[in-house]
Amino acid sequence: MAEVFVFGSSPELAAEALACVREAGHRAAVVTTGGQDAQDYRSLGCAEVVHVQGGNPLPEAYAADVAALLEERAACAFVVCGDATGRDMAARVAGILDAPMMSEASKLHIDGGGMSASRLAYGGAVVRRERIEGFGVVSVAPGAWAPLASDGAEAPIVAVDGNPDARMQLVEVQPLEKGGADLTKAERIVCAGMAFSTEDELGAAFRLAGVLGAEVGCTRGLAEDHHWFPSYIGLSGAQVAPKLYVGLGVSGQVQHTVGIRGAQVVVAVNKDASAPIMSACDYAVAGDLFEVSDALAAALGS
Repeated sequence: MAEVFVFGSSPELAAEALACVREAGHRAAVVTTGGQDAQDYRSLGCAEVVHVQGGNPLPEAYAADVAALLEERAACAFVVCGDATGRDMAARVAGILDAPMMSEASKLHIDGGGMSASRLAYGGAVVRRERIEGFGVVSVAPGAWAPLASDGAEAPIVAVDGNPDARMQLVEVQPLEKGGADLTKAERIVCAGMAFSTEDELGAAFRLAGVLGAEVGCTRGLAEDHHWFPSYIGLSGAQVAPKLYVGLGVSGQVQHTVGIRGAQVVVAVNKDASAPIMSACDYAVAGDLFEVSDALAAALGS
């Protein structure tokens, strides 16, 4: 059977792409480039690590080399975990090979004739099924798949010579100053919704999060309108997959619920029993969010 290759700008992201491919019934090889340490990718459960060597630290500078590798190995799919670097790599490889591409795909299926996947459309209001015949490039959203547990085996490393694009050079690196925790890695999340009318009221969310050992996130309005948080959970924000998600005063519009579709258990607290979130959760509590959250914190903290 033709090979599947994956790319991630970090081992963690490559592991998510590998989990996506494994769910589709395949074991993939990982592609790394000059600026990455191939040793860090060996224990991710991949078939092999193909390291495209070169002196340029920018992965996207090796797009032509990666495209040539995929063509030489008669790959059937190239699956990329789509952070900023991954999206750049995916688009460049698809363009060089004149290949079709699907972005933000989920529930990937790969067969002998091509691959199909589900994609959200119209702001997450519908799920659209798409298919690529033959080879194609697919990007998946970071956080959409949990990395597979390591089996302890170390994949072989195959080194190939690369010829990175000399026009692309790393000029300067500046750290991105971003407050808050990385919610895509959180196992428990307490999410504050628009029912919070003042920043001081957020203390209720942080008290419950402290008892649960959870991180605190928010819906789009609290981040973009009130600027109480640096980022938010949702289709255009962070897409999370915690073991536990607790929504406090979250209405549950589709743009937000799409961002929590990977959560294992969803708990919603809202005074409106008919709010959309109440039909999209595992456990619903209709009541005042402050009374309920403080009661939960008191009960769990005792």
